[in-house]
Amino acid sequence: MRPRVVVADDNPDVSLQLVSVLRIEFDVVATAKNGQLAIECVRDYNPDIIVLDLEMPILNGIEVTRELRKAGPTPAVVICSVQSDPEIIEAAQQAGALGYVFKMRVTRDLIMAVRSAAVGEPFISSS
Repeated sequence: MRPRVVVADDNPDVSLQLVSVLRIEFDVVATAKNGQLAIECVRDYNPDIIVLDLEMPILNGIEVTRELRKAGPTPAVVICSVQSDPEIIEAAQQAGALGYVFKMRVTRDLIMAVRSAAVGEPFISSS
């Protein structure tokens, strides 16, 4: 059975790109356009992995990751962002994200990041 993934990004074009890349190997079960909806999708669809935009309305990717961790067992988290600041990457990891993918490297790195997250391994795009 293919791992189940939720994608959350407020930009519809980016969301479509993420979904099209992921559908090669994963079942994308839902998409969300803000952090609050991402949390609801996790509750409703029980995915194995969630791919979160760092900067979304209502709750950003790091805030969503923290909220999911508070709730108990959660899907593995992969953050996608244009930000390559090491402090932001570290904050994402400290919140509980296993993966961090630079948006300019999505087509090359996203599948590897989600595969790694699915088995509990960290992945960070190289700059």
